[in-house]
Amino acid sequence: MSKGSNSRKNRFLNAFVKFSLEDVQSDITCRCKFNFSYFDTNQEYGADLATWDEKNLQQFYSKLKSYSAHPLSYWQQQNVGSHRNHVLEIYGGFPKRSGFVHPSHVTSDVDWARFRLDGKIRLVGFTIPKSYCKEQTGFDYNTFYIVFLDPEHKFYLSARG
Repeated sequence: MSKGSNSRKNRFLNAFVKFSLEDVQSDITCRCKFNFSYFDTNQEYGADLATWDEKNLQQFYSKLKSYSAHPLSYWQQQNVGSHRNHVLEIYGGFPKRSGFVHPSHVTSDVDWARFRLDGKIRLVGFTIPKSYCKEQTGFDYNTFYIVFLDPEHKFYLSARG
């Protein structure tokens, strides 16, 4: 062994993944991100994560982790349920028929959307419209801004209820 060589150090350093944000393998900018800064628990049908038990919280975090592995556009294509609904539906404007009220802290020009979690439970929020998401604006289309946790599916009321 030559003087100054440290094979343990070299093995340790070689074990790390060595690619950067610029490499083809890096998909970090394409992955969906969740932002809770608009989270509102003050509406009649909204729920607060602080009231959930450990099992429900674990399932919720598991879903967020799963959803974070792909871009929002991927989830818009994934079918779920019997009526050809998608995991993520982007509605555009705030629904006219809703059990919720448009919160004053959210601007009117966002695209309202929901993630389907389990059963009736929905994660409601918004995305920034693609027209705003140009490199120079700093907006990211792959961010989902969470506003409501909707355990009874009251955000977007259909004609059926």
